[in-house]
Amino acid sequence: MRTIIIGDVHGCAKELSALFDKVKADPEKDRLIMLGDLFDRGPESYEVFQIVQKLDQEFGERFVLLLGNHEDFLLAEKLTLRQKMIWDKVGRGTTVKSFKDHGGKMEDAIPWIQAHCRLYWKGEGYQCVHAGVKVEPIEANDRQTLIHDHGVIFENEYKGILTIVGHVGIEKPMYFDGQGGEGKELVYGEETALPEHGVICIDTGCGKGGRLTAMVVEGRAFRVFA
Repeated sequence: MRTIIIGDVHGCAKELSALFDKVKADPEKDRLIMLGDLFDRGPESYEVFQIVQKLDQEFGERFVLLLGNHEDFLLAEKLTLRQKMIWDKVGRGTTVKSFKDHGGKMEDAIPWIQAHCRLYWKGEGYQCVHAGVKVEPIEANDRQTLIHDHGVIFENEYKGILTIVGHVGIEKPMYFDGQGGEGKELVYGEETALPEHGVICIDTGCGKGGRLTAMVVEGRAFRVFA
């Protein structure tokens, strides 16, 4: 079974559809993990929501949707003024418009998001979370770290089990070995051995001028695609 991991989509339905065509995702055989942040920034959040609901039906138990910070904003019962300002700055308005253009409201997505999102996913030899991880096991990390933290990228000090993340938009997919300093760029299409430790970030800025990236894991090797 291949595991296909999709970075932050941010309202980019065309890019999402094109990426699925490229990786040739097979609902009968593959596992699909989406790292969260489906909405905001890009113009097609409504269309992304329709696509993701269909993917859930097609992949069934092999579909995993992680909770991103943008979903967390949407699900919050009450936001502080600062949180509202941050959400507006990072593209809330495009989601409002996208749903309104189709006769709905973005709040219509809340029940489905609540029912389907999880904080993390654990596999054999690696795990996935939207934002950050500081300690092992992953369930010992608090909600703020898992959904909102930037430290695994900016500090590069995590040396635990390999963790795949999104959240921090970077120009190219990168591997961070936990030794501090800068990460190592991953080459699109090149087969690479799956590291045992550290972090791979595949949020490459879709919705703000960048690309949408997928990581396809097969056995103990992977490739990245955009």
